[in-house]
Amino acid sequence: PAEILIMRALCLAAMFCLGMLCQSGAAADDSLRETLDALTPQIETLAASSRPADWALLRSCLYYALAGQYLLAGEGIATRLESGAVMYNPSSALRHGIDPHVWLESRTHFIDGATLPRWGVVTLVPRSLVAEHPADVIPGVTRVLVVARYRDRQQREFLDAHRARFADALRRLGLPAY
Repeated sequence: PAEILIMRALCLAAMFCLGMLCQSGAAADDSLRETLDALTPQIETLAASSRPADWALLRSCLYYALAGQYLLAGEGIATRLESGAVMYNPSSALRHGIDPHVWLESRTHFIDGATLPRWGVVTLVPRSLVAEHPADVIPGVTRVLVVARYRDRQQREFLDAHRARFADALRRLGLPAY
């Protein structure tokens, strides 16, 4: 009797806490989505004006990521630039791999600005739906598989050179450095 009441109270408290966590996570998704949607025209413009003129649009993921990182930082949203290979929808017939690729990661999300020229939207995937290893892919749930992360010296030098080029573009455009 008393133990049952205590267990019920604990279960209700746990369900309430889980509900609050889910709501706050959804609110964070909505807030970041709204911010990215508002920044989309600026991301596109900054990526187009900073990438090398002879780069094919398909190779411009680096400049979409740099532009997104710069503009999100201006909104107080910290991100980390990552490079490597990814696969979208890894467990479905619609899987699509990109190698090499550059994207952003926040504490809570995988952010891919390279989808802007194709679909007009920055891809935003909660980290809970991103797998780091093929064995972690959950069929029908996992949206992105990070196949590899490139962290070798040559890749760091490549990224540093393009960060410097991006910073030069910011100066030419009269924008504050990041």
